[in-house]
Amino acid sequence: MLDDQSRQFFQNWYKTDLGESVLEQERKELVAELDSAVGYYLVTQSPLKDLPLQNHRLRESIIIAPVLEFGAPSHTVVARASELPFEADGVDVHIFHHTLDISATPHDDLREATRTLLPSGKLIIIGFNPWSLWGLCRLFRKKVKAPWCGQFIAHQRLEDWLKVAGLTLDTKRFIYYEPPLQSGKWRSRFNWIDKMLRPLKLPFSGVYVMTATKQVRRFIPLKPRWSGARVRVPPLSKPTVKEMKE
Repeated sequence: MLDDQSRQFFQNWYKTDLGESVLEQERKELVAELDSAVGYYLVTQSPLKDLPLQNHRLRESIIIAPVLEFGAPSHTVVARASELPFEADGVDVHIFHHTLDISATPHDDLREATRTLLPSGKLIIIGFNPWSLWGLCRLFRKKVKAPWCGQFIAHQRLEDWLKVAGLTLDTKRFIYYEPPLQSGKWRSRFNWIDKMLRPLKLPFSGVYVMTATKQVRRFIPLKPRWSGARVRVPPLSKPTVKEMKE
């Protein structure tokens, strides 16, 4: 993480009316993504102490936190995002819920998550979109409060990171087109923006959701083609009459 204070900023922000509105849509997207997931381990990284996701078919759910916080659930594991205490190829689904936005080492975090994923394992990333009203507001806000203290990594840039890490992009969706207004009354007046832009799937929403799959190269053993040894035989010459008489 950039620092523990940024994490605390996000925890406080998600308790506000705007934060709760954003979290509601984010959780709906995560639940929809996990609907088809089957396996054993679900690992979640989030600035929140807990991100409850019910009705999924993964047996074990683990929360990664940089420090042990008061009120953290029992399935919390304290570890650095760049040094996860898991063996390689063991996690079925890994979720980055805005943790890349507040990470000092996002490349290392992404690479480490890829290491722990099973072949064909799924990675889900939720981040703030800089090419939106939210990104525009961030330019004029002080970076001492959430969500403006986040990095707002562009989705195009993140796609390049996924390729380098050995992941294949599956889907990319844009959610929450409403402006970042704290007042629910004022946000309701701009519902028409969300209703107009969401069906068009334009990349100008405040939040994006990306899913990727870990691809492992398969080496097919090739049967060697043995060719028969070629023996070079010198040409035979006919015996002369003199040699025949002898």
